[in-house]
Amino acid sequence: MNRPDAPPMKSPVAPLPLALALAALAGCGEERVVYDRLDAGAWGPRCADPSVPDGGVGYVTNSLMNSVSVLDLAAGAVRGTHPVGVGPLAENGPHHLALDLARGVFYSPLSFPAAAIPAGPHAEHGSSATPGVFIKRSLCDFRLLGQADLDPNPGDLALSPDRRTAYVSHFDLLRAQNNRDDPERQRSNLIVIDTATMTRTATIPVCVAAHGMVVSRDGRTVFMACYGDDALGVVSLDGPRPTVRLVYINGTPPANVTNPAYGPYSLALSPDGASVWVGCAVANVLVAYDVAAGALDLTRLSRRLPGKAWFPGFSPDGSTMVVPTQGRDSVARVSTAPGLALLDQRYFTPEECTLPHQVSYGPDGLYYLVCEGRHATDPARSLPGTVLALHPDDLRTVRSFTVGVFPDAIAFAGGGAR
Repeated sequence: MNRPDAPPMKSPVAPLPLALALAALAGCGEERVVYDRLDAGAWGPRCADPSVPDGGVGYVTNSLMNSVSVLDLAAGAVRGTHPVGVGPLAENGPHHLALDLARGVFYSPLSFPAAAIPAGPHAEHGSSATPGVFIKRSLCDFRLLGQADLDPNPGDLALSPDRRTAYVSHFDLLRAQNNRDDPERQRSNLIVIDTATMTRTATIPVCVAAHGMVVSRDGRTVFMACYGDDALGVVSLDGPRPTVRLVYINGTPPANVTNPAYGPYSLALSPDGASVWVGCAVANVLVAYDVAAGALDLTRLSRRLPGKAWFPGFSPDGSTMVVPTQGRDSVARVSTAPGLALLDQRYFTPEECTLPHQVSYGPDGLYYLVCEGRHATDPARSLPGTVLALHPDDLRTVRSFTVGVFPDAIAFAGGGAR
């Protein structure tokens, strides 16, 4: 999701409470009507088992459309787009998502933006004072199965290996700006949620404006991209209480947490779980963290990329990764060995892909690139969000899907997806 620049802050306007509105109607002599609790579920009968074609499906969040699009990967078609918000009169901002295929559900944090929304897919991200919401919905009929309150500006989420615990970061730039004289209060929280009961079980202050996040293969460590601290946050879950360690990109803390030099924003875990890759949105570089050594591996620090480094996808053996960049919209195939040799690169025209954001290796052996598109006041300048299926040999486009407004992330089911 995701531009990490924050606009000037304005206080959000609170919506009229539903109970007050109903009371006003009753006072005017109108018949009192009480509706079922909104779940924004899809129309149609409920089902017990989601239909997944042989080639697999992709689920794509549309952050400015409050919806998820379902892609038939083999057919190259959008099967449907379903509402997933819980606030009918607000922009809900579903960004990242995670699937639990065994239980037939998906999870997503909803980030309600500030009252004044500037142009751009995530220009407002980090500037809201409105608490977010963590949702659980059926993969079958998209009905709401549970929700939990979050802090303002939720960012990424990750599930534990057994899918029983969810972790949510908060890209809370407003908190950092409002507490300049109190470093402890500037730190954003890692919120821990029991996915069975959908209740918060822990709130852990970690670092300033954390975003990208991954969980170690053994489930004992959560890694977080700490944008304001120019660091990787390492949260150990061993012991009676979690402990937090910050690994600074430059070796020392930044002089100003609201103006970082590197701006770590995206994270990705290598297929073997041995490396955490940190994408820096200010310095336009990638660097690897060696999990066993507990330190950054500066032999795997990229040269400056042509744009902001977002969420990469790995080849199955982990020897290469495909990195989307914004600024100069492109994807770069990079070796993950020391030196990070640039193997291939493809630049996009605005019509092909605007604002590439995430790459994920699909169950059909293709790379799937989520392109946010552009939403402008002038419809003639707007470009739809798209998902491109890229061939693994030369990154040419095999299929293209037009999805909703400002798509953010993709996850897969069927066709060998885990």
